[in-house]
Amino acid sequence: MYFKLDCPHCSKSLKVREEQAGKKCRCPYCKTAFILPVPSGVDLGLTEDPFGAGSNLDDDEFSNLDFGGGTSKSPASKSSGSAKGQASGKKAAAAARSSRSEPAPSHGQSHSSGSSDIGLVKSGIIGLIGAVLIFAGLYPLWKADMRIGKMFWDSVGINFPTTLLMCWSFAILFLKSRRLSQQKSAMLLDLLPTEVSREITLSSLDRFVAHIHSLPNEARSSILVNRVLRGIEHFRVRKSAAETVTMMESQSAIDASNVAGSYTIIKVFIWAMPILGFIGTVMGVSSAVSGLSATLENAADVSAVTDSMKSVFGGLGTAFDTTLLALVMSMLVKIPTSAMQKSEDGLVTIADEYCNENLLRRLNDGREGGAERGAGGGTGVDAKIFREAVEAAMGTHHAELESWLQKLDAIGSKLTTQVAKGWTDINTKMKEQQEQQLAHFQEQYAEHTTQLQQQLQEMNTSAVEIHKALSDLSGQAASMQDDVAKSVSSSTETLESLFSGLDRGLTGLSTVLESLGEKQVIVQQVEAPKRGWFGRKK
Repeated sequence: MYFKLDCPHCSKSLKVREEQAGKKCRCPYCKTAFILPVPSGVDLGLTEDPFGAGSNLDDDEFSNLDFGGGTSKSPASKSSGSAKGQASGKKAAAAARSSRSEPAPSHGQSHSSGSSDIGLVKSGIIGLIGAVLIFAGLYPLWKADMRIGKMFWDSVGINFPTTLLMCWSFAILFLKSRRLSQQKSAMLLDLLPTEVSREITLSSLDRFVAHIHSLPNEARSSILVNRVLRGIEHFRVRKSAAETVTMMESQSAIDASNVAGSYTIIKVFIWAMPILGFIGTVMGVSSAVSGLSATLENAADVSAVTDSMKSVFGGLGTAFDTTLLALVMSMLVKIPTSAMQKSEDGLVTIADEYCNENLLRRLNDGREGGAERGAGGGTGVDAKIFREAVEAAMGTHHAELESWLQKLDAIGSKLTTQVAKGWTDINTKMKEQQEQQLAHFQEQYAEHTTQLQQQLQEMNTSAVEIHKALSDLSGQAASMQDDVAKSVSSSTETLESLFSGLDRGLTGLSTVLESLGEKQVIVQQVEAPKRGWFGRKK
């Protein structure tokens, strides 16, 4: 249900849903925010039935008809408008003069449906700037060796595209939120005012179109305005309210499809971010394993192997950080995307409700119980013929819709199968590669472990031999020390005996010298006898 009010700032007429009463909104004309008052009554925009003529219709004949949730008009609404027509004659004349003063819209004019698509170039530039700013802000943290900076900058080749997709998605959501706020403001417009005409007939269409064209420019591209214009143009061409109802249902499905299709690129980004993270992880694991294999081949001792294992595990941590960041970014994009899509779906639903309440209920083609039939004195409408006509008009659309649904189901099933098969193939290949790399790593590990054990055994054998040699050397040194001690002891005793003999000799010599000092010793030289030639003494 809707009620009318005037903007407290620009005094423009607005039409608001009862559910929005008491909430804050923004006027689509002056852009001023205000709180909607609680209505005391509701203006349905329907013609009055002072004579109760509408109760003479057989309700069972039209029980199966549905004009967007509305009810049929009273056949006497036009013929009984003498007093009411006089009261509103001035307003109608003023509306007619205003419609004549403006150029009449073209009857063949087409109106594009309000698109929910966002330009990828503009949003991509915004996303690129955001990604660059994020990495620029994290650069000092990376230089300071902080964890958050290292997570982004250590694998910048993968993390930057992932961050770019996240910022690109946020830019699209930001632009869509701005457009959504404009769409919500357009919902407050009174597109089909009752001051122009109580009923929407072929003769009053130009005035309604002129009124819509007088609205603010940014409101004309909204879903609601385009929906109403399409309905009016279709009613002008087909001159049938039933066909207009069918067309509006089709247009509602088209708008819902446009809204859902506008999120395709974001869904692709949400899918691509974890894939990039997995790719970065696989690249990091491959690099770490290859580095470990090269280190083990050139390793000479246990310490080198330990250092290489530390670097490998550090590389594995960096590799898995890419998947962690990608999953977090995907979740951060998915939540606001779902909320935004729900808001846009609600906008399409509000547009459907507005058209049912304010457009379809007021359509009068003069053949289906409208004011013109009441003025002509018609006796009634054959419900069976009318039902058959409506069913025939809707049958083609229903068949076409069923055909499209079948095609979409087939495409969706095929796409789902292909995606599932692709994922299965990717998982199988990744599993095979990881198993091969793991088997190769285990073989290399077993081989190097065997080599290390052999080297350790050889080192243990050498250590035992060295210990044995040291023990032998220690025994020999001890025996040599004992021999030296014994030799020194015997030498000492010999020297002592020699020194004692020498002492006794010196003492005797001293005694002899003393005795010689008292006596005179004459030394007589005796000439040696000479020998002849044959050795004879002479």
